[in-house]
Amino acid sequence: MTGKVVILGAGAVGMTVATYLKRHTGHEVTVFTSDTHTAYSQCGMPFVLEGVIHDFPDLIVRPPETFIDMGIDLHMETTVNDIDATGQKVISDAGIFGYDHLVIATGSTPFVPAIKGRELDSVFTLHTLSDGMRINLSINEGSRITIIGAGGIGTELAACLAVRGIAVTLVEALPQVLPMTLDPDMALSVQQHLTSLGVRVITGAHVHSINGRYHVRSVSVQGGSVMAGTVPTDIVIMATGLGPLSGIARNAGYRIGSTGGIVTDEHMRVSTDDGILENVYAGGECAEVKEFVTGSPFISRLGSAARRMARVIGENIAGQDAVYLPTLSPNVVVAGEVTAGSAGITSHTAGLNDITVVGGVSEGRTRAGYYPGGSQLTVKLIFSNRRLVGAQVVAGEGVKERIDALSLAIRMGATVDDLLEWETAYAPPVSTVIDPVTFAADDAKMKMEG
Repeated sequence: MTGKVVILGAGAVGMTVATYLKRHTGHEVTVFTSDTHTAYSQCGMPFVLEGVIHDFPDLIVRPPETFIDMGIDLHMETTVNDIDATGQKVISDAGIFGYDHLVIATGSTPFVPAIKGRELDSVFTLHTLSDGMRINLSINEGSRITIIGAGGIGTELAACLAVRGIAVTLVEALPQVLPMTLDPDMALSVQQHLTSLGVRVITGAHVHSINGRYHVRSVSVQGGSVMAGTVPTDIVIMATGLGPLSGIARNAGYRIGSTGGIVTDEHMRVSTDDGILENVYAGGECAEVKEFVTGSPFISRLGSAARRMARVIGENIAGQDAVYLPTLSPNVVVAGEVTAGSAGITSHTAGLNDITVVGGVSEGRTRAGYYPGGSQLTVKLIFSNRRLVGAQVVAGEGVKERIDALSLAIRMGATVDDLLEWETAYAPPVSTVIDPVTFAADDAKMKMEG
């Protein structure tokens, strides 16, 4: 099978599709990216700033030469200005390129709220490798940093910088940290841990202005349980969310969904008002898929999801019939010595979708009480009509493994009774005799039965 494949974006989706096609087909593959780097781990950037990882180039999985040697026509620091959908061409700074198949994997762009002073020097976002390098060059031992937004990136970043000895203030407009992934009761222990690291956490508040003439000198914070007023600050990092980079798809006439992402079907194909296009695909943070529990439009920001989408796209271009199922997007956030994980929906999401739920909570330990080390482990399970629809785990260890298992349980339709019969392995260095997940299920069942 041969043909011309053009890929917009050289991140996890774009380069995975490109390498798959070069290994398994005879397609000519051309990739465009406006970035200065390709094939690197965005998720690792907070840990470079902490100092756990030596330097930002260590996050590069493969250098550009690797892809060029495979026969991929890679155009870096190149902007694609338009898609000629009728003529099946893309118009770029490097020229006009025809295609038989098009893959849109343009990713996302940081959302920067309209805060006065956001244009000052030392106001950053952390999205690309170059962003991380610029932030790192700006930090010194006496730096005072305000992070706006306590989602996954903001929370991890706050912990990493605090461990490094930097004075950090974390401001979140909603009443808790990690508001999209944890219920308030589960988020509280994460916030307490951040505070123990020296992070000043201000929730239920917003930054009204960033102050200074040329460089940042302070931020003005309004609202919240603590009237913070003016916070002396040298560096501001915006961690206020991401928006899908879907403008070029919109201009080409492809359907854009309620999330702002490119609407895709189960084969990751895009569509117009006239129907699905057989030869145009989208994947990653620019693509809208379905969430498993609610069926609602959803954008997954996980690298693991991106790789799965890329495999589906690559296989379909290669002539197979691959499907991307509705996603659960299980995730973990590592903040200092605490890991918080979730899968499925939160109680808040359930309310937004008129889903009646019952939650069960338990606290335990990650190891036998007499065994050295270990940490407290808190589990929350969320059920609807006795079926598991959400899971949250916060602990110092053992979180990912439980979230992975509970994610599978949600997808398989496990009930509260199934989880009470769940057999778990036991050894003192890694677990207690009865896993806290079982006690959380028992708590939920007692609430269900009054």
